[in-house]
Amino acid sequence: MKLQNILLTLCLVLVTRISYSQDVGGKTLISQSRTTIANIGKCDITIKYHSPSVNGRKIFGGIVPYDFVVDDIEYPWRAGSNQRTTIEFSRDVVIEGKALAAGSYGFVVLVSEEEWILIFSSGKSWGAFNYDKSNDVLRVPVAVQQKSFQEWLSYDFLNPESESIDVQLRWENSAVSFNVSTNALDNIIAGLEEKEEKTVADLQSLSLRTLEKDPSNTEQALAYLEESNKLLEDVEEEAYINAYRYNYKILKGEILLSMGKKKEAKELIDEAMESASGFNVYYYSLNKLTVRDDKKVAFDVLNKAIKRDPNNFQNHFAFGEYYLKEGNQEKATAHFKMAYDMTVEQKSGWVNYARYLYLQNKLVLER
Repeated sequence: MKLQNILLTLCLVLVTRISYSQDVGGKTLISQSRTTIANIGKCDITIKYHSPSVNGRKIFGGIVPYDFVVDDIEYPWRAGSNQRTTIEFSRDVVIEGKALAAGSYGFVVLVSEEEWILIFSSGKSWGAFNYDKSNDVLRVPVAVQQKSFQEWLSYDFLNPESESIDVQLRWENSAVSFNVSTNALDNIIAGLEEKEEKTVADLQSLSLRTLEKDPSNTEQALAYLEESNKLLEDVEEEAYINAYRYNYKILKGEILLSMGKKKEAKELIDEAMESASGFNVYYYSLNKLTVRDDKKVAFDVLNKAIKRDPNNFQNHFAFGEYYLKEGNQEKATAHFKMAYDMTVEQKSGWVNYARYLYLQNKLVLER
């Protein structure tokens, strides 16, 4: 093949590829490929789309027609350009009050002047002309909002909460939003249950989360705990063994207590607390205080820990947090100061954190 023929072939391929990438009606501007991600309640939301430019065109009611239904066949807009927009949810969600299973969906929109119908579809084929209504998984009507002009189409996450967020599609002078919510506790449990090889920590967490979801499900919670205890022989580091054994006794004691087996429960909890120190005491006491609002138990646990091990800075961290909860800034600051002094003396890696806590609370106290 002559050189000029080779060059001509390459040019044609290049032109074809560039033309395919452009928006319909666009002359020089090419849509930008974008991916935007948010996480709520252990659920990832991933939106993949191509963002076209207005480029002087009339968009809604123009190149995106209103009420595009011909001979009872709907032609929804692909909610972007080039390939069909997709929205993926790593866990089950609720869209504007309607349940939607975890998965990846093609996203298209039926556009009207005042209301758009958002369609989550199992079909992901290119272009609105390949839309098949039988693939619809969920339809959600939403009101159109008038906005200031925006040149490029965007998907944005707004109003984030721990278990919900709004997704806004905006272009030209229009925008629509829809709420996505999920159940964080269900997602945490599902993630742990899906693991093929569970660790001691996984099983102890499953026990705790099972009770959090259903306090009456003590049988399953105990089963997870006993399973975790069997795996202790596989743990090599002594510090981890002690921590897991402490967790096992505390959690089992708490479960037995809820079942009315007070004597057996007290023996286990007392046994655990006798050898407890540091962050074991910290987390147990603060859980009692902040989650269960049991001030007496929290104070007794901390007081015994301080007497047993007065030079343990984690115990003073915990007492500082206790007094913050009680609104006693002076005593809180005093305990954070003691914790800081101990970390300096012991050359602990926690010294920077301890100094920060002390100085922060000292400033609050002196105001």
